[in-house]
Amino acid sequence: MKVYQKYSQDLSDSRQNKQDMKRLYIMDSMTISLFKAILEGVGRNSKTGKREGEIKAHTIIKAEEDVPCLILYSAAVGHDHTFLQEVDLPKDSIITFDKSYVDYGQYQKFSEFKIWYVTCLKSNAKYVAKREFEIPDDADSGIIKDELIDLEFGGKDKKIHKARRIA
Repeated sequence: MKVYQKYSQDLSDSRQNKQDMKRLYIMDSMTISLFKAILEGVGRNSKTGKREGEIKAHTIIKAEEDVPCLILYSAAVGHDHTFLQEVDLPKDSIITFDKSYVDYGQYQKFSEFKIWYVTCLKSNAKYVAKREFEIPDDADSGIIKDELIDLEFGGKDKKIHKARRIA
């Protein structure tokens, strides 16, 4: 982290002139298998019933720099979405991640702090379409729907997170 902080301002490339690239962060995780003799209590039970030593590396890359700006490790058995609570980005940042990071409460916090996120909805997501936007003629032909939705979350204490859904 100290090396990154020292040299991060020198890591830009030819895309630097694009304003959105300066705001874009990419987040993902990777499971790393470890020597089970050393970490036999860590990880998941495999199909053979033996415990496999694994950790998960959660990484955020600032798109304009192409190097990680944050790496955190967790037990492989933990859910990815808990890592979202560790994300601390500047206002007007854009972060993209896959649907393993689903946490509507954290999405709400991102929205309140003006941090924009891009992800995929899980197939079992509960939402209500509130408004459909017209798709411009010059939009990519793969875009079939653009709508404002209310996502339900919170169990018994139902809460609503407003989001934009593009199909």
